[in-house]
Amino acid sequence: MADAKDNENPLVVASSNNHERDMLYYLGYGSNMSSKVLSGRRHVYPVKSLPVTVSNYQLTFEMEGLPYWEPGFGVIRCVDDDSTVVPETNVATTKTQDSKPLQTGIDSSKLNTSIGGSDVDGPLHGVAFLITQEEMDHIVNTEGGSGNPNVGYRLIEVECTTYDGMSLRAVTLVSTRRITSAVLHPSPRYRGILIEGANEHGLAPEYIQLLEEVQPYEPKKFGQRVAKFLVTIIFAPLMIPNIGFALMALAFGIKVPLSVITYQGWVTRLVWHAHDWIFAPVFGKGC
Repeated sequence: MADAKDNENPLVVASSNNHERDMLYYLGYGSNMSSKVLSGRRHVYPVKSLPVTVSNYQLTFEMEGLPYWEPGFGVIRCVDDDSTVVPETNVATTKTQDSKPLQTGIDSSKLNTSIGGSDVDGPLHGVAFLITQEEMDHIVNTEGGSGNPNVGYRLIEVECTTYDGMSLRAVTLVSTRRITSAVLHPSPRYRGILIEGANEHGLAPEYIQLLEEVQPYEPKKFGQRVAKFLVTIIFAPLMIPNIGFALMALAFGIKVPLSVITYQGWVTRLVWHAHDWIFAPVFGKGC
Protein backbone atom coordinates (compact mmCIF):
# COMPACT_ATOMS: atom_id res chain seq x y z
CA MET A 1 0.00 0.00 0.00
CA ALA A 2 1.37 3.42 -0.94
CA ASP A 3 2.27 5.69 1.96
CA ALA A 4 0.53 8.98 2.67
CA LYS A 5 3.21 11.04 1.00
CA ASP A 6 2.80 9.09 -2.26
CA ASN A 7 -0.97 9.38 -2.16
CA GLU A 8 -0.69 13.17 -1.99
CA ASN A 9 1.23 13.16 -5.27
CA PRO A 10 -1.23 12.71 -8.16
CA LEU A 11 1.48 11.21 -10.36
CA VAL A 12 2.67 8.33 -8.17
CA VAL A 13 1.90 4.75 -9.19
CA ALA A 14 -0.40 3.28 -6.54
CA SER A 15 0.22 -0.45 -6.72
CA SER A 16 0.24 -3.36 -4.29
CA ASN A 17 3.14 -4.75 -6.30
CA ASN A 18 6.29 -3.49 -4.57
CA HIS A 19 8.25 -3.89 -7.82
CA GLU A 20 5.99 -1.31 -9.47
CA ARG A 21 6.05 1.16 -6.57
CA ASP A 22 7.62 4.53 -7.38
CA MET A 23 7.67 3.76 -11.10
CA LEU A 24 6.23 5.99 -13.81
CA TYR A 25 4.53 5.75 -17.17
CA TYR A 26 6.51 7.07 -20.11
CA LEU A 27 4.65 7.66 -23.39
CA GLY A 28 6.56 6.49 -26.45
CA TYR A 29 5.16 7.65 -29.79
CA GLY A 30 8.17 7.63 -32.14
CA SER A 31 11.13 5.33 -32.52
CA ASN A 32 11.02 4.50 -28.80
CA MET A 33 7.89 2.42 -29.47
CA SER A 34 10.26 -0.19 -30.90
CA SER A 35 11.92 -2.48 -28.36
CA LYS A 36 14.98 -2.55 -30.63
CA VAL A 37 15.41 1.15 -29.86
CA LEU A 38 14.08 1.45 -26.31
CA SER A 39 15.66 -1.73 -24.93
CA GLY A 40 18.28 -2.59 -27.52
CA ARG A 41 19.77 0.89 -27.89
CA ARG A 42 18.73 2.78 -24.74
CA HIS A 43 18.79 -0.21 -22.35
CA VAL A 44 15.37 0.61 -20.91
CA TYR A 45 13.32 -2.45 -19.95
CA PRO A 46 9.65 -1.69 -19.14
CA VAL A 47 7.77 -3.97 -16.75
CA LYS A 48 4.50 -3.10 -18.52
CA SER A 49 3.64 -1.81 -22.00
CA LEU A 50 0.13 -0.53 -22.79
CA PRO A 51 -1.17 0.75 -26.15
CA VAL A 52 -2.88 4.09 -25.56
CA THR A 53 -4.38 7.12 -27.25
CA VAL A 54 -3.91 10.79 -26.36
CA SER A 55 -6.94 12.67 -27.61
CA ASN A 56 -5.55 16.22 -27.83
CA TYR A 57 -2.21 15.42 -29.47
CA GLN A 58 -1.12 14.45 -32.96
CA LEU A 59 2.04 13.07 -34.50
CA THR A 60 3.99 15.30 -36.82
CA PHE A 61 7.46 15.29 -38.37
CA GLU A 62 8.40 18.90 -37.67
CA MET A 63 11.64 18.13 -35.83
CA GLU A 64 14.46 18.77 -38.26
CA GLY A 65 17.09 16.16 -38.87
CA LEU A 66 19.57 16.10 -41.74
CA PRO A 67 18.36 17.09 -45.21
CA TYR A 68 18.63 14.41 -47.90
CA TRP A 69 19.29 11.77 -45.21
CA GLU A 70 16.84 12.02 -42.29
CA PRO A 71 14.83 15.21 -42.92
CA GLY A 72 12.12 14.92 -40.26
CA PHE A 73 11.72 13.08 -36.97
CA GLY A 74 8.52 12.33 -35.09
CA VAL A 75 7.31 14.80 -32.48
CA ILE A 76 3.90 15.59 -31.06
CA ARG A 77 1.97 18.83 -30.87
CA CYS A 78 -1.03 19.73 -28.79
CA VAL A 79 -4.20 20.66 -30.65
CA ASP A 80 -7.67 21.66 -29.55
CA ASP A 81 -10.96 20.31 -30.94
CA ASP A 82 -10.60 22.50 -34.04
CA SER A 83 -7.04 21.28 -34.73
CA THR A 84 -5.58 24.59 -33.56
CA VAL A 85 -2.11 24.24 -32.09
CA VAL A 86 -2.01 25.20 -28.41
CA PRO A 87 0.94 25.48 -25.99
CA GLU A 88 2.01 22.45 -23.98
CA THR A 89 2.41 22.58 -20.21
CA ASN A 90 5.67 21.63 -18.55
CA VAL A 91 5.54 18.75 -16.11
CA ALA A 92 6.69 19.39 -12.56
CA THR A 93 7.52 15.78 -11.73
CA THR A 94 7.92 12.55 -13.63
CA LYS A 95 5.90 10.03 -11.63
CA THR A 96 2.50 8.76 -12.64
CA GLN A 97 -0.58 7.35 -11.03
CA ASP A 98 -2.22 3.99 -11.61
CA SER A 99 -5.09 3.57 -14.09
CA LYS A 100 -8.62 4.68 -13.27
CA PRO A 101 -11.86 3.88 -15.16
CA LEU A 102 -13.21 6.21 -17.84
CA GLN A 103 -16.84 6.57 -18.80
CA THR A 104 -16.13 5.96 -22.46
CA GLY A 105 -13.55 4.09 -24.52
CA ILE A 106 -11.90 4.96 -27.81
CA ASP A 107 -13.92 6.68 -30.52
CA SER A 108 -12.69 4.69 -33.51
CA SER A 109 -14.39 7.12 -35.91
CA LYS A 110 -11.54 9.57 -35.19
CA LEU A 111 -8.80 7.22 -36.30
CA ASN A 112 -9.12 7.04 -40.06
CA THR A 113 -8.32 10.65 -40.94
CA SER A 114 -5.18 12.54 -41.89
CA ILE A 115 -4.24 16.12 -42.71
CA GLY A 116 -1.94 17.60 -45.31
CA GLY A 117 1.80 17.12 -45.45
CA SER A 118 3.31 14.30 -43.45
CA ASP A 119 1.33 14.85 -40.25
CA VAL A 120 -0.84 12.11 -38.77
CA ASP A 121 -4.12 13.41 -37.39
CA GLY A 122 -5.29 12.62 -33.85
CA PRO A 123 -5.92 11.04 -31.63
CA LEU A 124 -2.27 10.21 -31.15
CA HIS A 125 -1.55 6.54 -30.55
CA GLY A 126 1.48 5.36 -28.63
CA VAL A 127 2.73 3.02 -25.93
CA ALA A 128 2.71 3.76 -22.20
CA PHE A 129 5.78 2.07 -20.72
CA LEU A 130 6.02 1.51 -16.97
CA ILE A 131 9.66 2.23 -16.10
CA THR A 132 11.83 3.38 -13.24
CA GLN A 133 12.82 6.96 -12.55
CA GLU A 134 16.43 6.05 -13.37
CA GLU A 135 15.36 4.72 -16.77
CA MET A 136 13.37 7.89 -17.43
CA ASP A 137 16.44 9.96 -16.59
CA HIS A 138 18.45 7.84 -19.02
CA ILE A 139 15.91 8.46 -21.80
CA VAL A 140 16.15 12.20 -21.18
CA ASN A 141 19.95 12.06 -21.16
CA THR A 142 20.10 10.18 -24.47
CA GLU A 143 17.53 12.20 -26.41
CA GLY A 144 18.09 15.45 -28.30
CA GLY A 145 18.66 17.71 -25.29
CA SER A 146 20.81 15.14 -23.47
CA GLY A 147 19.43 16.12 -20.08
CA ASN A 148 19.89 19.87 -20.45
CA PRO A 149 16.62 21.57 -19.39
CA ASN A 150 14.41 22.79 -22.25
CA VAL A 151 17.13 22.10 -24.84
CA GLY A 152 16.10 19.83 -27.71
CA TYR A 153 13.27 18.26 -25.72
CA ARG A 154 11.28 19.08 -22.61
CA LEU A 155 9.12 16.91 -20.38
CA ILE A 156 5.36 17.28 -20.29
CA GLU A 157 2.54 15.33 -18.69
CA VAL A 158 -0.29 13.91 -20.82
CA GLU A 159 -3.55 12.11 -20.12
CA CYS A 160 -3.70 8.77 -21.92
CA THR A 161 -6.51 6.30 -22.57
CA THR A 162 -5.74 2.60 -22.82
CA TYR A 163 -7.48 0.50 -25.44
CA ASP A 164 -9.72 -1.03 -22.76
CA GLY A 165 -10.97 2.41 -21.69
CA MET A 166 -8.80 3.12 -18.66
CA SER A 167 -7.13 6.46 -17.95
CA LEU A 168 -3.55 6.98 -16.89
CA ARG A 169 -1.16 9.91 -16.77
CA ALA A 170 2.22 9.65 -18.40
CA VAL A 171 5.21 11.83 -19.09
CA THR A 172 6.72 12.25 -22.51
CA LEU A 173 9.14 14.42 -24.42
CA VAL A 174 8.20 17.19 -26.84
CA SER A 175 10.67 18.89 -29.13
CA THR A 176 11.76 22.48 -28.70
CA ARG A 177 13.15 22.42 -32.26
CA ARG A 178 10.56 22.54 -35.03
CA ILE A 179 10.40 23.59 -38.67
CA THR A 180 6.89 24.78 -39.52
CA SER A 181 7.69 26.82 -42.63
CA ALA A 182 8.16 23.69 -44.74
CA VAL A 183 6.80 20.15 -44.79
CA LEU A 184 9.36 17.63 -43.52
CA HIS A 185 9.08 13.94 -44.28
CA PRO A 186 10.66 11.04 -42.44
CA SER A 187 13.15 8.73 -44.09
CA PRO A 188 11.96 5.23 -45.10
CA ARG A 189 14.20 3.88 -42.32
CA TYR A 190 12.65 6.03 -39.60
CA ARG A 191 9.08 5.48 -40.77
CA GLY A 192 9.79 1.75 -40.79
CA ILE A 193 10.85 1.86 -37.13
CA LEU A 194 7.58 3.58 -36.19
CA ILE A 195 5.50 1.01 -38.07
CA GLU A 196 7.52 -1.84 -36.55
CA GLY A 197 6.99 -0.50 -33.02
CA ALA A 198 3.28 0.08 -33.64
CA ASN A 199 2.82 -3.50 -34.84
CA GLU A 200 4.93 -4.88 -32.01
CA HIS A 201 2.67 -3.36 -29.35
CA GLY A 202 -0.64 -3.94 -31.12
CA LEU A 203 -1.61 -0.38 -31.99
CA ALA A 204 -4.91 0.03 -33.85
CA PRO A 205 -4.76 -1.16 -37.50
CA GLU A 206 -6.32 2.15 -38.58
CA TYR A 207 -3.46 4.08 -36.98
CA ILE A 208 -0.83 1.77 -38.45
CA GLN A 209 -2.43 2.39 -41.83
CA LEU A 210 -2.01 6.14 -41.31
CA LEU A 211 1.68 5.60 -40.55
CA GLU A 212 2.03 3.51 -43.69
CA GLU A 213 0.40 6.29 -45.71
CA VAL A 214 2.99 8.85 -44.58
CA GLN A 215 5.12 9.64 -47.62
CA PRO A 216 8.81 9.16 -46.78
CA TYR A 217 11.55 11.24 -48.32
CA GLU A 218 13.90 9.58 -50.80
CA PRO A 219 16.46 11.37 -52.99
CA LYS A 220 15.23 9.93 -56.27
CA LYS A 221 16.50 12.57 -58.69
CA PHE A 222 20.14 12.70 -59.75
CA GLY A 223 20.53 16.23 -58.40
CA GLN A 224 19.19 15.20 -55.00
CA ARG A 225 21.65 12.31 -54.84
CA VAL A 226 24.47 14.71 -55.69
CA ALA A 227 23.29 17.05 -52.92
CA LYS A 228 23.18 14.14 -50.47
CA PHE A 229 26.82 13.36 -51.27
CA LEU A 230 27.86 17.01 -50.93
CA VAL A 231 26.03 17.46 -47.62
CA THR A 232 27.84 14.38 -46.33
CA ILE A 233 31.38 15.38 -47.25
CA ILE A 234 30.93 19.03 -46.23
CA PHE A 235 29.05 18.72 -42.96
CA ALA A 236 29.85 15.23 -41.64
CA PRO A 237 33.21 16.36 -40.18
CA LEU A 238 31.40 19.08 -38.22
CA MET A 239 29.11 16.45 -36.68
CA ILE A 240 31.85 14.17 -35.34
CA PRO A 241 31.84 15.72 -31.81
CA ASN A 242 28.04 15.38 -31.60
CA ILE A 243 28.13 11.75 -32.71
CA GLY A 244 30.91 10.92 -30.27
CA PHE A 245 29.12 12.40 -27.26
CA ALA A 246 25.81 10.81 -28.31
CA LEU A 247 27.43 7.37 -28.41
CA MET A 248 29.00 7.93 -24.98
CA ALA A 249 25.63 9.01 -23.59
CA LEU A 250 24.03 5.80 -24.85
CA ALA A 251 26.85 3.61 -23.60
CA PHE A 252 27.55 5.21 -20.23
CA GLY A 253 24.45 7.29 -19.47
CA ILE A 254 26.46 10.50 -19.23
CA LYS A 255 24.96 13.95 -19.64
CA VAL A 256 26.24 15.70 -22.76
CA PRO A 257 27.61 19.18 -21.93
CA LEU A 258 25.39 22.11 -22.84
CA SER A 259 28.19 23.55 -24.96
CA VAL A 260 28.13 20.47 -27.19
CA ILE A 261 24.35 20.67 -27.53
CA THR A 262 24.62 24.37 -28.42
CA TYR A 263 27.25 23.53 -31.03
CA GLN A 264 24.98 20.79 -32.41
CA GLY A 265 22.16 23.30 -32.78
CA TRP A 266 24.47 25.69 -34.60
CA VAL A 267 25.56 22.97 -37.04
CA THR A 268 21.95 21.93 -37.65
CA ARG A 269 20.93 25.51 -38.45
CA LEU A 270 23.93 25.87 -40.74
CA VAL A 271 23.02 22.71 -42.66
CA TRP A 272 19.42 23.79 -43.13
CA HIS A 273 20.39 27.31 -44.20
CA ALA A 274 22.70 25.75 -46.78
CA HIS A 275 19.84 23.51 -47.90
CA ASP A 276 17.33 26.35 -48.22
CA TRP A 277 19.62 28.83 -49.96
CA ILE A 278 21.99 26.64 -51.98
CA PHE A 279 21.26 22.95 -52.28
CA ALA A 280 17.47 22.98 -52.70
CA PRO A 281 17.41 25.69 -55.42
CA VAL A 282 20.22 24.00 -57.36
CA PHE A 283 19.71 20.28 -56.78
CA GLY A 284 16.15 19.91 -55.47
CA LYS A 285 14.62 19.68 -52.02
CA GLY A 286 16.08 17.41 -49.40
CA CYS A 287 13.03 17.12 -47.19
